[in-house]
Amino acid sequence: MVIAMLFWRRKKSIPSHEADWIRIQAPFSGKTVPLTEVPDPVFAQKMVGDGVAILPESDRLLSPVAGTLTHLFPTGHAAGITTDEGLEILVHIGMNTVELKGDGFTVLATPGKRVEVGEPIIRIDLEKLQRTAKSMVSPVVVTNMDRVEKIKPAASSVVQAGTDELLRVLPKPPKDQ
Repeated sequence: MVIAMLFWRRKKSIPSHEADWIRIQAPFSGKTVPLTEVPDPVFAQKMVGDGVAILPESDRLLSPVAGTLTHLFPTGHAAGITTDEGLEILVHIGMNTVELKGDGFTVLATPGKRVEVGEPIIRIDLEKLQRTAKSMVSPVVVTNMDRVEKIKPAASSVVQAGTDELLRVLPKPPKDQ
């Protein structure tokens, strides 16, 4: 019995301390919408990743995290930021907005450059887009979910851009732990 106990290994449980969570700030002010209610099956079925959406009430997409602006679509309808921890965050402005070919979007940042939380990336003509887009519901998703242990949406149903938390993400521990 003693010998068996010596060779028995318990799986290390990794506590999820508050400091381990990565906070993703709201890129827009507005009402939050569950991802499953986004009127596009690619987002609603979480094929791109998991997260939450916002119905924007502000006219600037602010960086929700600090990191590198790894993707900035020339049409201005979406941006991707990679955090220092390696999480990839996609903010997609509205539904089918790529079809607008950049009309209503002004790119304010440079792809490949570092951005800080709250830094403006794209300005939108909110009135124009509300008239022309299929929907203004804007998903904010973590696209590399293989690196995520847990994801928690904010408790608030209304958020302020750059100041309110939208999501908390607990990254998976490195494989050697």
